[in-house]
Formats: sequence, structure tokens, C-alpha cells
Amino acid sequence: MQSSICGSGLHAGIIDDDGGWLDVTRVGRRQRFSKSFKNGVKTLAKNQSANAFTVSNVPVKAVNCETTVAQFCPFKKPVQHCPRLYCPRNCLYGSYARVIGTRYYSDNSSICRAAIHAGVIRSDSGGYLDVMPVDKRRQYKGSYQNGITSERPVWQKLELERDKDMPVLKTQRMALQSEN
Repeated sequence: MQSSICGSGLHAGIIDDDGGWLDVTRVGRRQRFSKSFKNGVKTLAKNQSANAFTVSNVPVKAVNCETTVAQFCPFKKPVQHCPRLYCPRNCLYGSYARVIGTRYYSDNSSICRAAIHAGVIRSDSGGYLDVMPVDKRRQYKGSYQNGITSERPVWQKLELERDKDMPVLKTQRMALQSEN
């Protein structure tokens, strides 16, 4: 028998009958499971080893059209998951904040405008998204997508002509994904 993720969320009190956001984290194998009754959900006991998971609340943070990952969720090792974000509507025309990159974006890019550029959210509705800080990237491509022209950084153009003894400039990138 396997546990339902939503049933586990209800049992833990993280979501209610209307649903909601929750994070699922695999925690490896457990030797046994105890029964309990919480929030209208009854769990069963099991004295046999099985894979296990935990559920937790998903923090959601509203940001504006100009907010960048560098400001909001700077890259640190080990990589940490940023809170789920909510972008307002109308960032396509209501802001001229920079977008640097295509698919992978500089952490100095507007989060919401990069999400529109990537097709993760629409400007007319805004929406929820996840940002995953990832390790450094040497190059970013500029492109025109979904009404936004993204940039290729000036330092990247200069790097092509740099002296081989000069240190290479590095920056961080972010990957965006939709709630679906």
C-alpha cells in the first residue's frame, strides 16, 4: 500500500479540503510506520521497510516586476531552493527591467520578465513560479521571445577579445519552471 501525497498533506495540516501548495521530500527507507488520526485522516501502521517521504508547507513570496534573484535569493552552496514566487500581471509593458539570457538567465535579470520571456507565465495574468539557483555559467544568449528582447551581457562580448592572462568573469544563472 502506498500513501497519497494529498492525504499526507491533509494529515499534516498543510493543506485543507480545497487543496493547496506543498513540498514533498523523499527521506529514504523507514523500518516501520505508526498509525495515527489527525485532521480527519487515519494512517495505518506498517512493520515492514518501505520508502518514505515528508510533506511541508511551501512559502510563497510576492515580488514586483523589477525584483532579481540576486536581490531576493542569492546563490549559495549548497544550493537552496528559493521560495515559490508570485509575479504580478503587466510586467511586459509596465516595466523595462533587464532580462539577460535565454532559458538560463543571469541572476541580475528581472525574475518576472525572465519568466514571461521563457513562457513560464503570461504578462496579462502574472502567476506562480519556481526559481532554482544553479551554478555559474560562462555565456548567456540574447533572444526575442514573448514580447521581450533579452540581452547578451556586455562583458561576454568583451570576453571574446580579452587577453588570455585576464581572469574570466563569471556570473550565476537561474532556471525557471512553471507551477505545472
